[in-house]
Amino acid sequence: MRVGLYGRLGGGNIGNDAMLDAVMDHLRAWHSDATLDFMCEGPDEITERFGVPAVEMHWLQSRKPARSRTAQKLLTLARIPVAGVIDTWRTARWVRRHDVVIVPGAGVLEGTLPERPWELPYTMLVMAVSGRLFGVRTGLVCVGGSRVEERAIRLLLRAAARLVNYRSFRDEYSLEVGRETGVAAPQDKAYADMAFWLPLEVTREPEPKSVGLGVMAYYGSPGDRSRADEVHAKYVDQMKELTRLLVQSGRSVRLLIGDRLDEEVAKEVLADAQGAWAGLSRLPVSYEPFSSFEGLTDQVASVQTVVAMRYHCVVAGLKVGRPTLAIGYGRKHDAVMAQMGLSGYVQDVRSLDLERLVEQVGELEADEAVIEKTLAERNADNRARLGELFRDLSDALFKPVRGAVR
Repeated sequence: MRVGLYGRLGGGNIGNDAMLDAVMDHLRAWHSDATLDFMCEGPDEITERFGVPAVEMHWLQSRKPARSRTAQKLLTLARIPVAGVIDTWRTARWVRRHDVVIVPGAGVLEGTLPERPWELPYTMLVMAVSGRLFGVRTGLVCVGGSRVEERAIRLLLRAAARLVNYRSFRDEYSLEVGRETGVAAPQDKAYADMAFWLPLEVTREPEPKSVGLGVMAYYGSPGDRSRADEVHAKYVDQMKELTRLLVQSGRSVRLLIGDRLDEEVAKEVLADAQGAWAGLSRLPVSYEPFSSFEGLTDQVASVQTVVAMRYHCVVAGLKVGRPTLAIGYGRKHDAVMAQMGLSGYVQDVRSLDLERLVEQVGELEADEAVIEKTLAERNADNRARLGELFRDLSDALFKPVRGAVR
């Protein structure tokens, strides 16, 4: 069978690539004779990792950026109509070559971060329509969803989700929203985030009184576009202050990221800590670059507790079994923390109480043994549910496809 994988893959987002790894693990085990290729954000990275063909998801990705930010915005606006026509043709042509097209996880039905209608929402609809036209089975596998405020994006995502042949969701909240908005069908199910499926080998012992602080290149929600820089600056200042408070409380801090875009924030927080440190001993704040979910979980294993904002930094903390606190920017944080038995340890980024957050780190440390036991039980349950997901996926999409138009 000819299987295409579609979405925000290879673009530097560690969580998205972790979910891809889980799907690839399934395909290798259950459908090893399938011929694979990709339409994604980072085709060169994907080809290097998996040795299979890959093309860019959006035509504008391959255009060289202008030197100034203003010029780039004007150039992008001028190219949008042209890009829409080109992407429609490119996506339809790519889909037609396959028997099955899969979108492996990610928050493709969410509206929590800035997104433009003509980006993934539009091209995902083209993918779904093309699947119907050419008899290609399409599926959204264990994806995240939320209530989407922007009308154009909401309509595009809803249409795309209703046209695919298979849908599954990573948590009960996403499934509930899907049913309320008409995206999900009665037979659709919620499982768990696919990163929980990946094998885990913990080889590092946690350092006492250490905190893994996951930072993010955060610019607010879609409604914050006009003041995105202001939102970002405020958030970075909060992370600097939180780092100082944690150090003052006698803890060390290891900075974590979940996307290559987050690295600049980590470096800025580290530089601030270096400038503020007046002690004679080594600075108790560190950052070591990494670019994979395996690298993230390895670093998480070295700390006693985790405080993180990027969703898959939170998931990494829970998967490794470390007491974790989530700084949320969407309901997905509440959902995964409730699923893992830590619903009392979520703060909304829009109303952060940093002093209370440091107190909560102390509470997590005090309850460490109980929390680790709970997380071990929930992780085992997630593995079992994801085994069911992959069986359901094969039944839905990988039976012989007949009568496809080519």
